[in-house]
Amino acid sequence: MNARLTLKLTDIDGTPFFGPGVAELFSLIEKTGSVRHAAEEMNLSYSKAWKMIRGTERAIGKEAVIRIQGGKGGGKAELSASGKTLLTSFLSLESEMEKHLEEITGGYLEKI
Repeated sequence: MNARLTLKLTDIDGTPFFGPGVAELFSLIEKTGSVRHAAEEMNLSYSKAWKMIRGTERAIGKEAVIRIQGGKGGGKAELSASGKTLLTSFLSLESEMEKHLEEITGGYLEKI
């Protein structure tokens, strides 16, 4: 059996605001420089992507994605300092959790 821990951050009421999906969206925004292109790569609508971004921003109380209005070449998007910190912290914690899954379970999951 292959097991994986899934990390999701929630607000005080237990409402999730950041998990693997938002982390992937943020990573793709960094890679593509565009919310639209990031959403397309994930097969998400543009409005759904912005809903995810706004939910995260409401929960952390800070702007996570900076929108830069375009001119001749079009606009772009990038993560704010808070968005970058949230993404890198999340990915680091997720990696550490996966790294220690075997240690935590004592090999039990492989026996199933």
